Amino acid sequence: MIARMATTVGPLSESDIAEARTLVNDVDDDNRPAPENIPARNESVPNIFNAAWGHSGSCNRKKTGPIDYKPRLEFGNNESMPTVLKIFESFFFQSFIKNVIIPATNQTMPGNRPLTYGEFLVFIGLWLLMATIVGPERRDYWSTKPIDMFEGAPFRLSHYMSRARFELILRHLSFTDKQAPPLLDRFWQVRPMISAWNDNMSRVFSPGWICCLDESMSTWINQYTCPGFMFVPRKPWPFGNEYHTICCGISGILFAMELVEGKDQPRQLRNEEDNFGKTVGLLLRLTRSLWGSARVLVLDSGFCVLKGLIELAKKGVYGSALIKKRKYWPKYIRGDEIKDHFKDMPVGSVDSIGGNLDGIDFDVFCMKEPDYVMMLMSTYGTNIRMGEHKNRDGVEAFQYPEVVHNHYQYRHQIDDHNNKRHQPISLEVTWATKTWENRVFAYLLATTEVNCNLASSFFIGEPPLPSLSFRKELARELLLNPYFNRNVATDERPKRKRTCCEHTFTTLRAYTKWQGSDIIPSSSIYPQRMCKGKHRKVRTYCSCSPGVVMCEECYAQHKLEIDGQ
Repeated sequence: MIARMATTVGPLSESDIAEARTLVNDVDDDNRPAPENIPARNESVPNIFNAAWGHSGSCNRKKTGPIDYKPRLEFGNNESMPTVLKIFESFFFQSFIKNVIIPATNQTMPGNRPLTYGEFLVFIGLWLLMATIVGPERRDYWSTKPIDMFEGAPFRLSHYMSRARFELILRHLSFTDKQAPPLLDRFWQVRPMISAWNDNMSRVFSPGWICCLDESMSTWINQYTCPGFMFVPRKPWPFGNEYHTICCGISGILFAMELVEGKDQPRQLRNEEDNFGKTVGLLLRLTRSLWGSARVLVLDSGFCVLKGLIELAKKGVYGSALIKKRKYWPKYIRGDEIKDHFKDMPVGSVDSIGGNLDGIDFDVFCMKEPDYVMMLMSTYGTNIRMGEHKNRDGVEAFQYPEVVHNHYQYRHQIDDHNNKRHQPISLEVTWATKTWENRVFAYLLATTEVNCNLASSFFIGEPPLPSLSFRKELARELLLNPYFNRNVATDERPKRKRTCCEHTFTTLRAYTKWQGSDIIPSSSIYPQRMCKGKHRKVRTYCSCSPGVVMCEECYAQHKLEIDGQ
């Protein structure tokens, strides 16, 4: 049932959503309030707001000094213009690959030629190249049949790596060099990998002055083989793993993530920050690299916890969150009184009311819409209007106040990043696997690919490429990377003595030629090659020996040799 819903085109129907709720243990519902906003029994919430509406005109953030940060990417001592490969290596935890993934993988395949860093990049490049086409099975890319525009894959990959070697690496791929812990932890194999990815991004990338935090999904359809399996009805890919992610609002580059473990999280591994509350702890962990920078964080209503914004402000991070009633109004927010205040105001009217919690000033900025009042809690900003004039019902035209403008301008960055990762062809879907750890790695790889595309456009100044065009370019650089010694044989399968007993004297079809033992298209109608015995140029061969050109005399001698064995 879940598999059917996962492949449904478009939003799920109400009946499907209701049925999925009964099948899945963990559901992230858009209407469920944050844990911190659920009132305790007989709890009395104090009024922490000022007595009068209006804004002082002073912004707490702007008092801190220069705040117009630009995104930065560290390339080490390389002063030349970085290539796509160099950007990829910067983003994709190169040290973790060399020090953990490759040694751990080699440990699991003794007796085989060791995997090297250069060959691992080729392995990744093959996956990216296969993810530019929909339809062919994986084995089709190593087929010995002639390339046919109506059947199979449109290209072959055996020139870069044999299928036997590719499957060997895939079968033994390991992501940790540690032993399983004594406690029940279903995430122990991927924790170091996700942590290494986050640590690497914090070293090489510095986001701009404003960031966006939201959820991302990695698809999976079997909840029994997927730790932390979630159903998120509002997402285009509603089943699988949910990640809380944060990206730069200026460049769109995603730089930190946290896998939602849900009910599978071991109690012994509780995060220290969760003492503030589940949502507050999440905000503190994901923004750790931003502490003390006076950057701005844009949040949707799922993270609308005033205590969270206050704790961020104590760490030197300013934020705003959309206020939405999810069964309850967020704690401390008197939503119904705010709506009454705007009841008789015209569309486009703006007002704010300030307050103080734990010694930190905050404001609730409000704007009258045709059928509701938009509310944003914020620890920065003023009522100054900015941006383009916006229309409502084709009548009213007005500018948004600062916090509302920033919310509309940057709230979509995570969704845009997710769309680039999923569309038009998802690498995670192409990498069809029953090994959940491989799916986590594929998610990190797909996220890094999107980051590389965004970075190439933002930092190098090149026009942004369509997703598939950039994927092909990145795949090409990985396949031709300078670290791989292509003189080393890549076929791990032992050579077998020919057992074929069928021998047919065969002629190549028109407009085809040999490339090794493969038949490929030719621009000329009847290309010929010198026969095995150097008698003359022909287009004939024996069916038992593809690629070995034989004339009639060569074929007769070949038959005598075979019959004499």
